[in-house]
Amino acid sequence: MFYSEPGVGKTHLLGTAQDHKETSPLLVIDIDGGITTLRKRKDIDVIQVRSVNQLIGAYRDLFNAIPSDGKKFPYGTVGIDTFSELQQLDLVEVMSAFAKVNDKIDADVPDQRGYGKSGTHMRKLARAFRDLPCNVIFNCHSQSERDNNMRMIYQPKLVGKLRIDIPGFLDVVGYYRAESEDGVINRYMQFQKTETTIAKDRTGAFDAIELNPTIPILWEKLKGTNE
Repeated sequence: MFYSEPGVGKTHLLGTAQDHKETSPLLVIDIDGGITTLRKRKDIDVIQVRSVNQLIGAYRDLFNAIPSDGKKFPYGTVGIDTFSELQQLDLVEVMSAFAKVNDKIDADVPDQRGYGKSGTHMRKLARAFRDLPCNVIFNCHSQSERDNNMRMIYQPKLVGKLRIDIPGFLDVVGYYRAESEDGVINRYMQFQKTETTIAKDRTGAFDAIELNPTIPILWEKLKGTNE
């Protein structure tokens, strides 16, 4: 999972998976509508998803494409862009379904039951995609808030316990940020958890902070560690 504020370059970073023979072909499942970044990349497959049922359909197609005869899976990487928007879509659908059977429920005001049901859906979807026989990248927006000591805390933009649960299913979680230095914009991916930032690297392949990462660069580091 890579998470950042909008505009930092998560989608562009995801697109670089197409630039390495071992992480391509790339399929991007576009939920956020922010695929314009990759509009010139005609070599990347894109599926636009605007409902949870559409996403489930896309997953079933991928699951049915898992070879049983030893052949190669059709994609080297599948990216979901973004998981934050997917969670919001699901929550809206859950509350709308509740409101149809109970006119006392306001579909626009999520309640505890709605959050719980949506959370169950998101956990199932994260596990399902995670277990596909390829690299899977979940992009998320970030959110920040101050703790009791007035420190800024950075975490994936997900509701409630999902902020911890979804990253817990994954091997690598990186917080992505951009900074301007002497007129040059550099991008940093933090893989080391701190008191103020959710991040992790179970593989041990990456530095605590990677400067201007791309998927090919990260893949080579990961491959080197495995070898």
